[in-house]
Amino acid sequence: MSGTPEQKLAHSPAAGTGGLIVEEFKDLRSPMGIVYYKAGDDFTGSEVLSRPSLIFSRCHSIIDAAVAGTAAPFQLDALTTLIVPAGAGVKLRSVTAISHLAVLCPSLELLKKTARTYKLPVKSLLGVFGKTRTITRTNWLNEIIHRLIFERVEAGNNSNEATAFLETEIVKETYYISEAFKPSQNVFNLDAGGLYDNVPVIKRALNYIETRLFEEITLNELAQHALTSEATLLRVFNKEFSRTPANFITDRRLDEALALLRNKKYSIGEISDIIGYKTVSGFIAAFGKRFKSTPLAWRNARNNM
Repeated sequence: MSGTPEQKLAHSPAAGTGGLIVEEFKDLRSPMGIVYYKAGDDFTGSEVLSRPSLIFSRCHSIIDAAVAGTAAPFQLDALTTLIVPAGAGVKLRSVTAISHLAVLCPSLELLKKTARTYKLPVKSLLGVFGKTRTITRTNWLNEIIHRLIFERVEAGNNSNEATAFLETEIVKETYYISEAFKPSQNVFNLDAGGLYDNVPVIKRALNYIETRLFEEITLNELAQHALTSEATLLRVFNKEFSRTPANFITDRRLDEALALLRNKKYSIGEISDIIGYKTVSGFIAAFGKRFKSTPLAWRNARNNM
């Protein structure tokens, strides 16, 4: 990503799948600035933040974030968000094979607007965003963060009533679930414990899959890392996803193939290699079975839209 006077992000050059940048989006002029990317497992980045920021991973991505002045890196997954004060330096590293990561940067004006809207003490609100810490995402914070990313990144809605509401809600919810402040009984603040409806076995399995998404993973190996038996793993995958672990892994790889096809930078053969297929014909066959189209036809149809 290119730097601006406000914020700078650098990444390592691509080498094979290392440094692979699938998608990226950057807007630092809005009340809630956004830096978003989907990248490969060898991605590393460094940021100097002029605004306080919320750093979080999406889906089942895992990110290591080292903040200047802290003793050890923070590991961010689907349940955690990192608050970083203005002026802090952050080093980011992808852990999973594909990492979705976003940085939300609220302006001082947005923080003050949120305080006025929800009658929050300004000094206390600024204090929440003035200290490096991780918070556990509630269902509500998780929902509004993902909705804002959809509105801004995917739908291209930079400023409207929906985005304005989501931005102030994210700031407010962050305030209430910070270490220093507890939500009152009148605040809509769902417990994060329900964010995963699946059992811990599934979470361990998904983390392992995402870390090695483009590598060969056997059922026995996956069961060992999920700390369960093969039979139990098959049963819980069928219950949660209505498919086997092998089918789940195939679908996840093909999901990432769609993003690479949209990127237009990579040939069909390169995409096949990136997502772990031994032959292009095997990739084309799997893609056709899932999406009822060849990869090239799917790409051409997108280009003509």
